[in-house]
Amino acid sequence: MINDKFLSLLGLCQKAGKMISGSMQCESAVRSGKVHLLIISEEASEATIDEFTHLCTNRNIPLIITGDKDELGSAIGKHSRTLLAVSDPVFKKLLLKKYQEIQHGGDR
Repeated sequence: MINDKFLSLLGLCQKAGKMISGSMQCESAVRSGKVHLLIISEEASEATIDEFTHLCTNRNIPLIITGDKDELGSAIGKHSRTLLAVSDPVFKKLLLKKYQEIQHGGDR
């Protein structure tokens, strides 16, 4: 479940220049320690989910699996996206808080 407020935060993060998208760019950013939060589309392949879960777990990077590729891409003003990496700790905190609210039914 993903909502408009969460998608709006993704857009703000992109506009602030704190968003990385695309598989190769996200992988490189995770490996270099630039990522504070990784978001994976629900439509990602099992191999992609496994690979990035492993990468993030080893580096203590929180991971969210939510939304479809078109929703994620549209939120940041691009074509469909499977992976989004947040490179800012403040946006990480805001996005995780909003995601938790959505998961617990506090914000629809």
